[in-house]
Amino acid sequence: MINSTKIYANSLSDALKEVNNLSESSDVGSFMDSVISLAIPLAVFSVFALLAFAAYQLMTSQGDPDKLKQGKEVITNAIIGFLFILMSVAILLLISNLFGINIGGR
Repeated sequence: MINSTKIYANSLSDALKEVNNLSESSDVGSFMDSVISLAIPLAVFSVFALLAFAAYQLMTSQGDPDKLKQGKEVITNAIIGFLFILMSVAILLLISNLFGINIGGR
């Protein structure tokens, strides 16, 4: 199970510093943990930003079929991209369970 924690702006910068520090480290579990702690908040922020942009496109399309289609494609791509990120995290967690790598202090 993924621990649900509140995410603040400084925690994202801390996660970036952690990834930078762990690039020289050989601890795979710590590296995977820092990637997961960075990927999920970034993915959530990106999907909300893209959905807001697509909603703006749909509202300002004024019934133009091309603009409507473009807005719907942005929504579809945002959701598909978010699902890819979630599946990547699930695969990382599955690999960690299979090989006994400690992720997230479990």
